[in-house]
Amino acid sequence: MVFKNVHYVRLMIISACLAGLCWGCNMRDPLPLAIEDIQCHKVKVAPGPEDFVLDTWHGAPRLLVSSHDRRHPETSGGIYYFDIETEKSGPMQRIGDPDTIVAFKPHGMDIRRDGRRTLLYVIIHDPYAHQERLENAIIIYEVRQNDLRFVEMLEGAGLLLSPNDLSVLPSGNFYVTNDLHGSMDLYTRSKSSEVVYYDHDIRQWKVVADDIAFANGILAESDRVYVTAMFDDQILVFPREANGDLGTSEQVVHIKGADNLTKYGDYMLTTAHYDDMAFLNHKDSPDNYAPSVVFRIRPEIYAMDTIFVDDGQMISAASTAMIYRDKLYISQVFDPYLVVCDIPIFMR
Repeated sequence: MVFKNVHYVRLMIISACLAGLCWGCNMRDPLPLAIEDIQCHKVKVAPGPEDFVLDTWHGAPRLLVSSHDRRHPETSGGIYYFDIETEKSGPMQRIGDPDTIVAFKPHGMDIRRDGRRTLLYVIIHDPYAHQERLENAIIIYEVRQNDLRFVEMLEGAGLLLSPNDLSVLPSGNFYVTNDLHGSMDLYTRSKSSEVVYYDHDIRQWKVVADDIAFANGILAESDRVYVTAMFDDQILVFPREANGDLGTSEQVVHIKGADNLTKYGDYMLTTAHYDDMAFLNHKDSPDNYAPSVVFRIRPEIYAMDTIFVDDGQMISAASTAMIYRDKLYISQVFDPYLVVCDIPIFMR
């Protein structure tokens, strides 16, 4: 998740709350109780490791990490590897990018296996370095041992307005969340977000869900699609049709400020932002902490439990969480490291 024009946004939110105009202003919630006896450590990777995916097809298991220094949004970022066994990391070389891609500012990602190939799908912002908010794309790479080979770039037929996250089906078709139409949506916390579907076989984009208050993380399955509605403090589930259309949503759980979603057996994991203003202040400086919470969700029974809580000193503005081999991996929006933790005792 990224708030753009953060100083303007902060002033708008404060003014709205003081004036009583911001109907959704829920600036801070009390943190859940901390989980005891969890050992965690930081591992430096790269600035703003907002999202990551697991690659187990190229030797030792590794995370592929989407990195962009969002405190200096004019700069380009990259895709990094993080070796799970050694905790070493480094940049993945990108091969074959068209010369027209002037800037590389990655955001949400997903990965799938296509026969003998591994394909990585990456949201990028402002590819032509025009500083235009509405210029976005999805780049598909073939993942290899030491590099990423360009396959194609998809530009959304005008529907990638503000892409935040995406989820790819085994077929190669995928869903994307558009979080905002403009800064005014932050002021009003309006239900202006939508979910866009891309059918790769017929090369067609379409809006399949709207009226969502800041659609953020997304997780697509064969018969349903989960979406975090961050401004409505809920995770939604939509029934999915064979043609990609989505039916009427229902609430799975109520969570303050939910971000990205990952699968964990019969569960999902999500991170959550419990203090809006602390998040905005953390964008300005790593010395300003923003709380981070991770939840485990059992969607079939509409239940959740807390598995990680931090006031921001260990990790601020956590964005993605994943469990692999009894370790919890957590990324964040701004600072240049991942956090690795033992899972809580009740999950072992």
